[in-house]
Amino acid sequence: MDSFSKRLRLLRENNKLTLEGLADVLGISKSLLWDLEQGRRRVHGELLLKIALYFDVSTDYLLGLADEKNSQAVNLTEKVKYELDPETVQILHKARELSPRGREQLRRVVEWVFEVDERERKTGRDK
Repeated sequence: MDSFSKRLRLLRENNKLTLEGLADVLGISKSLLWDLEQGRRRVHGELLLKIALYFDVSTDYLLGLADEKNSQAVNLTEKVKYELDPETVQILHKARELSPRGREQLRRVVEWVFEVDERERKTGRDK
C-alpha cells in the first residue's frame, strides 16, 4: 500500500495542481505541503479531512488503509452527500474562533440566508 505522502502527491499531480495552488486551497503554507509530500511531517486530523473533502476520497485511502479512493468505512463525502468548496471550509474554520455570542449570531445569519433562498426559489427569483 502507498503511504499518505505518496498518495497526496499523486492526487495533487493528477489534478494538475501546483504546490502553491493546493497549499492556498487548503489554507496551509507551501513548505508544510512539501514536507507532507516528502513524509517529513505528519498530517493532523483537521487537515486530513480537508484534503479528503477536496479530492473526494476517503481518509482511509489517504492514510493507505484502503486501496479504493472512496472506501465505505470512512468516506465522509458519501455520508453527507454534499461538497464543501474551499471558501466554505475557510469560513467554517474561522467560525470556530468566534465567541459563543459570535457563533450564535452567525447561526442566525445563516438561517436567515436559507430562508431567503428558499423564498426566492419558490417565487422563481433565484436566477
